[in-house]
Amino acid sequence: MRLVGIRCCFISLCIVLALGCVQAEGSNVWFQKRVTWQAGTDPRVWEAAVVSPNGKEHYRLALVPLWAVEGGIVGIEILVSSPERPDDNLLGRRENDVPQRFVVTVEELENGINKSRFGPNRVFKVRRAKLRVEILGSRLGKGVGDCESCTNIQEFTAAFSFESK
Repeated sequence: MRLVGIRCCFISLCIVLALGCVQAEGSNVWFQKRVTWQAGTDPRVWEAAVVSPNGKEHYRLALVPLWAVEGGIVGIEILVSSPERPDDNLLGRRENDVPQRFVVTVEELENGINKSRFGPNRVFKVRRAKLRVEILGSRLGKGVGDCESCTNIQEFTAAFSFESK
């Protein structure tokens, strides 16, 4: 009877270990983080290094504040780049006055991110990876240089998940 109990415990342990290995193998999440970017007195780029689990792929993930001529922050660019070209966004080339999924504008945030044509959840394909971005919130302020009534971005919160396709 005791031998049967030991065998059952051993089989249960093997099953738990096998399921744990399959679950770890299947998730393929390279990077996962909730980020709150704040303008403060000297707004800076937020960035993180993302490395694939096998160590072969390296990326730079960044939130880049976009400034208006008057001086306030009117957008946040989500940037993914390779180490060889750190300023070339693999998500696309930013253009003025053209709505783009990787640029979150003050207008989108003012009107409500849920009403944005791109929504709060955005998915990007990057070579052999996938970036998921969930825009969680923002805090807007007033006063951009000479424009007292212009809105600017003071705080921006998003959740990032970089994973295998």
